[in-house]
Amino acid sequence: MNLNALVRASACVSLGIFATACGSSGGGGGSCDFESTFEGIQAQIFDANGCTNAACHGNADNPAGGLDLREGFAFDSLSQIPGVAAPIDLVFPGDELRSLLYLKLASLTMEKPFDELLAGEAYEGTQITGDGMPQGGLPALTEDELGVIAAWIRGGATEDGLIDGTQKALGCDDDVAVDPNKIQPLDPPDPSDGVQFYSGAWDLPSESEDEVCFVTFYDFTGQIPAEALTDCPPAWGEDRECFSFGRNQLAQDPQSHHSIITVYTPDKSPKAADWDDWTCLGGDRHGGSCDPEVASDCGARSRCATQVETSLACVGYPHAPTNFGGGAGGMAPTRENLAGAQEATFVDEPLAGVYSVLPVRGFVSWNSHAFNLTTKDTTIEQWVNLSFIKGDAAPNGRLWQRQQIFEADQIFGMGTVTPFTKKEICRTFDLPQYSRLMTLSSHMHQRGELFRIWGPPQDACAGIFTLSDVNCLPPVDGEDDPRFMYLSRIYNDPAYTYYDPPLEYDSADPADRRFKACAVYDNGEDDMMEVKRHSTRPNSATCEDPLAGATGFAGCGCEPAERYCFGGPDQGTACGGDDSVCGGEGICDACPLAGGITTDDEMFIPLGSYFVQAP
Repeated sequence: MNLNALVRASACVSLGIFATACGSSGGGGGSCDFESTFEGIQAQIFDANGCTNAACHGNADNPAGGLDLREGFAFDSLSQIPGVAAPIDLVFPGDELRSLLYLKLASLTMEKPFDELLAGEAYEGTQITGDGMPQGGLPALTEDELGVIAAWIRGGATEDGLIDGTQKALGCDDDVAVDPNKIQPLDPPDPSDGVQFYSGAWDLPSESEDEVCFVTFYDFTGQIPAEALTDCPPAWGEDRECFSFGRNQLAQDPQSHHSIITVYTPDKSPKAADWDDWTCLGGDRHGGSCDPEVASDCGARSRCATQVETSLACVGYPHAPTNFGGGAGGMAPTRENLAGAQEATFVDEPLAGVYSVLPVRGFVSWNSHAFNLTTKDTTIEQWVNLSFIKGDAAPNGRLWQRQQIFEADQIFGMGTVTPFTKKEICRTFDLPQYSRLMTLSSHMHQRGELFRIWGPPQDACAGIFTLSDVNCLPPVDGEDDPRFMYLSRIYNDPAYTYYDPPLEYDSADPADRRFKACAVYDNGEDDMMEVKRHSTRPNSATCEDPLAGATGFAGCGCEPAERYCFGGPDQGTACGGDDSVCGGEGICDACPLAGGITTDDEMFIPLGSYFVQAP
């Protein structure tokens, strides 16, 4: 389990709260001792622990480390502000382990040095000067107090709003209604350093889940420094201009389950007949018609976009050209990956010399899947910042183009998992010769309890998930196998494993470049309360999508003929929708688990990144 997941779980458990990030939200009209989580942090942590005294962070003229934590000043002194003790923001909304405030506090509370807190992270080895906090002999924060800081940062680190996971510490009634998580807007880069994409705000009603697709248009002509311009791949059009970038940062509202952002590469006009009407998404002109070629047409906090449509992986999205949609995983040949994340924020910072390219002018496809477990309506917004790479000179210029591992062709290969059982499935995938592996990660849904990857050499699976074939089984020695490379146990906070220096795969033999990925899906075997049930199926617009009932996709809940007894002495018995089969203590409600779109169903995708360094 990665440290992010441990912190998140400990915050929820130690506070006795299981809500948006941990389970379900409160729904009543109770009250709290404070109007917002940050107000509670100010009073109960910063003020109560001596952080705002004159000798620490309360000196108006010369606060320690330049950080003023006094009431009325603390928030603006923390949010997205570079730290003095390390090249890390004091608060990085969405990720406490990229937040110097949290790391300084956690070091003392957990009694761990900074390098141990950062072990396995992308910026492992970053030097943080000074000691943990509070200093001056003051006691460390309690685990509960530290959990509140972690929950606030992971919930978007906003100044307003009651963040789920902080209710008990703020003296809230048991039935208090938490606020939907919102993240602070991502500050755009300096125009000489990079560009920003913004999605606009799509609506997500209370207690609902949806997966949508829509498109925005961009045109950076005349805005890109000459040193960052380069030729596009020939397949994108002759004599077409692209720009090169390295660092790629995504921020999105923390209700998101995933965001897959791609660029539609054909060189078309946004006013061509095969694009439907464009309207403002978010802001004061929400829903009004707009000109996609005028960036400011919709005003602040808004974007001109095609219609937001419930669409699984953008497959069959109806408001775009016919070659826009994709097959397995939704990736069409006409779309190039731009960014993606399964958490509120993600930073891809490739190794020196590794770069990506995008057209100077084009279309962004936003495939956003989110759930709102609160009793309040909300919106989902996303920002992407790209940092230019200028020129071809080593070591930081354009040397090798970044490639993505997105093995989605067997996304629903787990088949059916009968209620109160579990199943492990495996697959193999190859990297090209001369590959240099930079990262590995994974994607599952809520009943995916374990994802593992073993490196080469591997023999190919003879068939798709043919578990009678030893090549489609996990290695006998499991995690003791010397080829073992990757482990993740938390579906909504998957581990990211980074390799610096990258791992080299030069062999001409594919077996020496072949990886094996395996995932375990538990449909209530370890805990009967975790079985998929028809009565608790999600309130999701995706349940009505035609693809949801197509072959290979699980629909929401299950048909009566597919149901099994839940509870009682006959639990696990097929009951055909008849409660009487299950005895007085059981109901006919349990469903088989299969591949599908909502978080109540499952997926299986190995992820990662590499580049090819041919001799």
